[in-house]
Amino acid sequence: MDKKALFNDVWSPNYESTINMKGAPKERGSRALLKKAYSEHVPTLDEKEAAFNSVLNNPGPSFKRVAFAMQTPLKDRNDYVAVGRKLLLTDELPQGEIPAYDLDFPEFPAVVVGARGVPPLMEENSQRIFIPTFSINVTTSVHYEDIQIRRFPAFDRAKERTAIANAIAEDEQVFGLLDKAVADGPNGVITQATGPAQRSDTVDLLGVILSRQLAPGAYVMNPIRYTDILKWGSDQLDQVSLNVIVETGQFGVLSGVRMILSTRVNPRRMYLTTTPDKLGRIPERKPIEVKVVDWPKDTRYYITSWEQVGFGIHNTAGVAALDLTASGLVLPPQYPLS
Repeated sequence: MDKKALFNDVWSPNYESTINMKGAPKERGSRALLKKAYSEHVPTLDEKEAAFNSVLNNPGPSFKRVAFAMQTPLKDRNDYVAVGRKLLLTDELPQGEIPAYDLDFPEFPAVVVGARGVPPLMEENSQRIFIPTFSINVTTSVHYEDIQIRRFPAFDRAKERTAIANAIAEDEQVFGLLDKAVADGPNGVITQATGPAQRSDTVDLLGVILSRQLAPGAYVMNPIRYTDILKWGSDQLDQVSLNVIVETGQFGVLSGVRMILSTRVNPRRMYLTTTPDKLGRIPERKPIEVKVVDWPKDTRYYITSWEQVGFGIHNTAGVAALDLTASGLVLPPQYPLS
């Protein structure tokens, strides 16, 4: 057989439907692939829907590919972001360490006369406080079948949600401390009964902290109170805040002080705190850890997030609060959110 006859035999249409048949030349399969690729048509919308329904009703390898492409769950709101650790200073405690803190010497220490007529002595009057630590833990479960049914990684999402629940529990403790510091501290509460928060109210809070010879750290408020500030006119905004709005398009500071928002804050109350190092401590024995236990008896995985921390405010003068008591005050539709 001459070369021309051999070429025609190799590229014969009789072999074009065969792709890389054993013993056949590679060119034959390549030609078949090219012909197949050019012969495919673009599926219509109905054909695409029919193919998707076929995959959905008959789980298999194709179903896994579809599930991987749809692994992000549908959410009805954003995850909660913890803010409590932005207000207090976190101390990582070595194992066995006692969470004891020594307060600075008072501004006016005691003065006593030395024995036998020696020069007067200054008596140290330092104090020590203890901030006990305790466990915060949240447990949830994931059924075996949920891992197979859900189109997103239900197991990983459950671990995220337990950690978020721990963050909410932390912030509840911090905001409770702020309320206690205001109630028992020297600053008291500024009451405003005429409507939403005004610029003069925030300035009053600022004056309280500054009068204590403290640097302001952060305004803390519910997002609904943030809307009060957004409604202020240009004549009510200080120059620093106005520059931030012009340069960034959003509020970053108010009177040179950063703003922190949380849906766990009472919508009728605003706080101004001093800097974390002057306000309080969070002794942390064990950072948050997520543990998983397989429990075949219940056909579930139990997921527990836990941490061992403490919370303390050593300077009650570092917190000032504003209470809004107007009857027609705009409040969030639901408080608090879960």
